[in-house]
Amino acid sequence: MASSLNEDPEGSRITYVKGDLFACPKTDSLAHCISEDCRMDAGIAVLFKKKFGGVEELLNQQLDVVLIVCNGKMYLR
Repeated sequence: MASSLNEDPEGSRITYVKGDLFACPKTDSLAHCISEDCRMDAGIAVLFKKKFGGVEELLNQQLDVVLIVCNGKMYLR
C-alpha cells in the first residue's frame, strides 16, 4: 500500500493510503455513517454490510443508529 502524510500547522495528521480498505491492520478502526433505515444498498455501504453485518440487530434497536467497528469488533450506540 502506498501512503503519504499531511500535517497541518496545528499538528493534526492525516495519512492517505491507497489499497484495500478492508485489509487494514486490526489496530486500525473503520467507521461509516448510515441512514436510520439501515438500507446500506449503495456505494461502500454495501461492502460494510457484507463484511460486518449486524443490520437486523441495528433495526431491532429502533434507535438513531451509530455503528462503530474497532479492531474487528462492532459497537452499537
